[in-house]
This record gives sequence, structure tokens and C-alpha cells, in this order.
Amino acid sequence: MVDDIDLASQNEEAFRQHLIANHREQTLPITGRCYYCEAPAEGNFCCKECREDWEKRKYFDSQRRIE
Repeated sequence: MVDDIDLASQNEEAFRQHLIANHREQTLPITGRCYYCEAPAEGNFCCKECREDWEKRKYFDSQRRIE
């Protein structure tokens, strides 16, 4: 007999597999400006702090859309 913990574990694993299967790596085009602070940059970001902050913002935005 399946209990609630088994069902939760199965749902979690199914969700994880769904995320892995649908993950697409998106490359950002180089625009000459930082994607976070819009300062002039040779790459996508002017410094590692801006890159980390941009990644955090994208992560939190994606979490907000799920709920």
C-alpha cells in the first residue's frame, strides 16, 4: 500500500525529471552592455557580482511564476 510519503516522493521525482527534460540553456547575445546594471562591458556582464545578482534575480523570477 502506498502512503503519503511515497506519493510525495514520486511526485517530486516526476517534477525533477520534467525540469531536467525541459531545461534549455539560453545563451545571451553580447550587446556591449551589462545585463544587470547596463554599464559598458566587453562580455555580458561588467563584473562577477553583476552576473551573480542577475542569476539570482532570474532564479527568483522563475520561482515566482511557478506559484
